[in-house]
Amino acid sequence: ILIESAVCLDRADTDVGFVCRNCDQPDDGHCADYKVRFLCPLEFCKPEVCKTAWYNRDNPNDTGDFELLKELQFENPNEICPFPLDIEVKTVDGNSLSSTRDIIAVVDATTGFICKNDDQKSGTCSDYQVRFICPIDFCKEHECWTPWLDGDNPSGAGDYETISHLRHKYPCKICATPLQIEVETIHGFSVAATGDVIHVADVETGFICQNYDQKHGSCSDYRVRFRCPLDFCNPPECWTVWFDVDDPDNEGDFEEISKIWEQFPSEMCNMPTSIEARTKCGASVDSTGDVIYIADTETGFICKNSDEKRCSDYEVRFKCPLTFCYPDVCYTPWFNHDDPRGTGDYELLSHLRPKKHICDYPVDIQVVTAYDNYPFSYTGQIPYIYSATEGFACRNEDQNNHRCYDYKVRFGCPCKLDAK
Repeated sequence: ILIESAVCLDRADTDVGFVCRNCDQPDDGHCADYKVRFLCPLEFCKPEVCKTAWYNRDNPNDTGDFELLKELQFENPNEICPFPLDIEVKTVDGNSLSSTRDIIAVVDATTGFICKNDDQKSGTCSDYQVRFICPIDFCKEHECWTPWLDGDNPSGAGDYETISHLRHKYPCKICATPLQIEVETIHGFSVAATGDVIHVADVETGFICQNYDQKHGSCSDYRVRFRCPLDFCNPPECWTVWFDVDDPDNEGDFEEISKIWEQFPSEMCNMPTSIEARTKCGASVDSTGDVIYIADTETGFICKNSDEKRCSDYEVRFKCPLTFCYPDVCYTPWFNHDDPRGTGDYELLSHLRPKKHICDYPVDIQVVTAYDNYPFSYTGQIPYIYSATEGFACRNEDQNNHRCYDYKVRFGCPCKLDAK
């Protein structure tokens, strides 16, 4: 801070800021009117950017490893910005580019990455993967973010928002392979604004702020969220075709499930989980002004005519279990990732997928006891999570004897997509 006036200052430092008190000035003077600015770490002034997922479309088995931008953009539409700002490269094992000592032919954000086998003393390149740095505006248009998660506070040794702990506290809220992490205080302030020294902030560990690293002895209270692949926010769904088994000529429009089963037995599932209705012209129910008598997955859809108004002509469809759309199911091996010695048995898909070969969108899950293969339904225990897309969790606190059995799980995948 540059100050040209000859005044007495109460304080001017990076902890408090700048203070000039009139009462301290000679001859009952007044402070001049000041403005201040601060010198910050370089990363504070860098433009906001985002990073793509890691891509590995080639291997060095032929002439080398060619991770070319144009080909990656073609194979992964809308995932890589048209004009990346930078490129990052590492081996598929996670080692840095410099550690391999390979001679690299090209590495830039315009072409991508090229390593030629002929250039190497060993005769072959390492196997590489790349990701690109894009303007933040591109990513905001193609983003899938988790909710803000707050798993800890700094009352102990610090604020530990680790992925392992957050997965346990918020089952199935974090994708298997996060692409990016964002951190802010629980009041919405940026990390840079707090001045805290951060120990870790990455997608492998999560976020850690340690109290003993701070000048004032304590971290702020933080929360985090993670950017995930788009399909994490848009999981597959199974919907029937649109059905129209009645019209409103008589008492009204009765699109009842019993009638649909009778007329279309192979096109309607047994246990629908949701219902949608629209007019035959595609207009929403709300736009018609009709009073709907019933719309649920037990009866179906009913609109009754009145003396004042005749119902529109409607059609309905139903959301079904994924197994209805994928009748041919192939099963993974049995997995037993956890046991009930802690708070329960957590066989979650997010825990298992990074280490096991499991399809992106399981359509079924089977759960049995680990040692005698009794189906979960025979045990009389209460599940906390029982879902093909999330996995299985049993909490000790929910059970009559306060103890879950040890379970194992396997997932059913569409055979045509993930043959075993």
